[in-house]
This record gives sequence, structure tokens and C-alpha cells, in this order.
Amino acid sequence: MKLYNYTPNFDITSELAFYNDDKYYFYESDYYWDHYFLIENSYITLRNDDQTLELSGGIKQLKDEVNSPYSLFFSSNKIPLVNLDVGYEDEHFFFETMWVQLVSENNTNFAPKAMNYKTYGLKFGNFRVGYQDVLVYNRAFDFFYFLNPMPAYFAQEIRAKKNGMPWSEAINDNSIMGFFFDYKESNYYIYSQLLVDDFNTNRFFDPEGFQNPDKVAFSSGLNLISNLGTFGVYGAFATRYTFQPGGGLGYTIYPESIYDDEKIIDYTDNYIGYKYGENTVSLMVDYDYTYNNWFNLYSSFETVFSGSKSPTKDTAPLEGTYLLDEPLLEKRYVYTIATNFYFNNLEFNLSADMGVIQNKLEFNEVTDTFEPSTQDENILRLNFGFGIEF
Repeated sequence: MKLYNYTPNFDITSELAFYNDDKYYFYESDYYWDHYFLIENSYITLRNDDQTLELSGGIKQLKDEVNSPYSLFFSSNKIPLVNLDVGYEDEHFFFETMWVQLVSENNTNFAPKAMNYKTYGLKFGNFRVGYQDVLVYNRAFDFFYFLNPMPAYFAQEIRAKKNGMPWSEAINDNSIMGFFFDYKESNYYIYSQLLVDDFNTNRFFDPEGFQNPDKVAFSSGLNLISNLGTFGVYGAFATRYTFQPGGGLGYTIYPESIYDDEKIIDYTDNYIGYKYGENTVSLMVDYDYTYNNWFNLYSSFETVFSGSKSPTKDTAPLEGTYLLDEPLLEKRYVYTIATNFYFNNLEFNLSADMGVIQNKLEFNEVTDTFEPSTQDENILRLNFGFGIEF
């Protein structure tokens, strides 16, 4: 259910979705025919008259700069989070600073956690190139990070306790940086994106010395657009230990993989960025077609190879870079088909996922790691839904 009003200077959106997949326990589910609901989007946006400056706040499914199922800084799973966002864009330059609440101060399971995200970019016609960075910390809010346009590395290092400066702070925040480019024409779209959690510079400056792990992720894709629809091909990988806590907090929403002592948070629901997380290679081809704004057809085939991953614990060795180096790996092959019908303010959708997961990742509570197992799982999921817009 979606309530909205969009104008050139002011937007308001409130969107609820109801589910009966037993993923979460909702104490009032009896009143909703055994369903629970989630707030998908609920935010307001203000713009100036020439549309260059924007202020937005509320609960929002955050989107990355690149249009991809394998975006690296914000998951394509569209996880709704509380945020406050200020952005500027003209014909040559764009900038954004955003605060995101990950865990509130009143959470009954975990300590407070938040992050600040920034992007800086240049535009040359249809070509864009940009720099992205993130700071994750164990506080509810940080004015210094939000108001400071300085890149994350410098904003973090100037406050470090080891500096011996009068303003030094006892903090241990985690910074991540990356770059992207994309190019869009009427008949195609292409992008590439790089995320760097940690990089071994000793290979250049001290090749005989200590070689710490590279913690990096890369994504790239292409869309071909025609009257017959949009055809896409995408690929991504993340080396092992990327997104893990390391010296500070990890790039996850929650600091643990278990809540209420026994309930496991699936890693795809916990990663802020690349939805499959570390130690993964994924490939997808898809097709998207819309007819006269009332019918949409989507189809995709995806292959994912995953090794062990520990989203919330630091398991990295002192040296070496690793990717899918284990004898046992999870192999996922999934075909998806989905249709949507639009009638005035009504939307109906039907989708199916079919495939197999070999050596499915299972959570090991002792090591706090998702590990390939000897179990296989056949996939057949049917989903039906409808929406109402006001």
C-alpha cells in the first residue's frame, strides 16, 4: 500500500508491505491474518526551484549510484533504513552526504550503530565518474562526519587517538572507499564500480615485507535497450574478508548474526552493500519488457559461487588475499520470472524462482561463520501480491 504526492519542490511517500513468509515474528499478526508488515518507504523530500539542491529524510530503500543487481555500496535488496540526506547536482558536478541509522539507541538486541556516506562526482554529458566513501561507527550520530565534506579517510584520521592532539578521540571507526563510472545512451547503459575495504600497498612499496589481505569488490554490467525490451548482463566479485569488522565495525546493518539468542540473520539481510558479501563471484543475465505502461515482464538467470563468510566477526589472516579457495563451495543456479499488471491505482504481481543451491551455506554458531555444507536445496518459490496507490 502506497500513499504519495510528488511535486517539483516537495515529495511525500508512505509505503507499507505485508508478508506471510514467517521470516519475522510479529506479536499482532492475528489482527493481520497471520501477516506482518514492514515500512518499505516513508520519507519527505524538499527541493529548490532549479532542482539542484535536495534535502530528504525518513525511512527509505537506499539506492546506489549505479543501476545494478550487484551494486557494492548499497544492497540491491532494497533494505529500508532511517536516513537524512543532503544532495546537490548540476550539469557538471554532483555531491551527496547522508547519515544512516543502522541500530537505534533503543534497540533491545544490539548497541547503537550508524554510518555516514558521501559521493562526489563529475558529469561529462552522459558520462559520469565518481568517488564514494563510508564511515561506520558505534554511535547514534556524528555531526563531524555529516557536516564535513572532507573524504572519509582524512575525516577519520584527524580524530585518531594516536595523534596526541588536543581534540583526539577514543574512537575506532571503519572507513571504506570506492569509485564508479557509468555511461547512458538511449539504447544502452554501461557501468563499473570498485569498492576498497583494505588494499595491500606493500606489494608496491615493500614487496619483500608484510603482505596484508586485499579486501576489495568489483562490479560491472551492460544494458542493451530496444523496442523488444532491455537485455542485461552483470558480474561481480568480492574477495574473502571484505566487509568484515577488521579494526573497527563491519559493513553490516547489525553487529551480530544472531538475535534473541537463537534467531539467525541471513547474510543477505545484513550486508549494507553487495548483497552476497565476501568470498563470492556472481553472474546474471536478465530481460525486462514493459508494454504500454500496464504490463511488465521480467526474467533472469543467475549463477553464484560462494565460500565461507563471516559478516560480523574478524577472521582475516595476517597475510594473503583469498577468493573461493576452499575445496567446498556453495553453487547457486536460479531462474526468475515475474509479471506486473497496472490498472489505474492498482498493481498485481506474480513471480516464481526456480533452481537449486548445492552445498548450501549454513551458519556455524561456534565460529560465527556461514560455511558451505553437504546439503542441497531445490528452489521453487511462488509469490503473489497486489498494491494500492493513493
